[in-house]
Amino acid sequence: MKMSDSKVKVAVRVRPMNRREIELNTKCILEMEDNQTVLHPPPSNTKGENRKTPKVFAFDYCFWSMDESNVTQYAGQEVVFKCLGEGILENAFQGYNACVFAYGQTGNLILSFLEPMER
Repeated sequence: MKMSDSKVKVAVRVRPMNRREIELNTKCILEMEDNQTVLHPPPSNTKGENRKTPKVFAFDYCFWSMDESNVTQYAGQEVVFKCLGEGILENAFQGYNACVFAYGQTGNLILSFLEPMER
């Protein structure tokens, strides 16, 4: 097992806007660059707006899946799997315990445990 595959990895992925968000002309307030996610304050409805500064968060991986037309930044399923899934599966196939913990966009908690296969 490689040391880089033996630690907890934290990733964030920005999903595409859903139909309701598109119909409401919702503005994306996130930016991603390398392993950083920038959360900009939402637009204010008041005239004397008190603009807050953007908040910057660092993760092991940041995946931009908002817009497929942004080819240089877009991360599809294959990219996410290559960065996160391959190492987990390889370790599981070697007999190590592995766990994937994901929190979905709908608010559903998703747990998936990968156990070593019987040979």
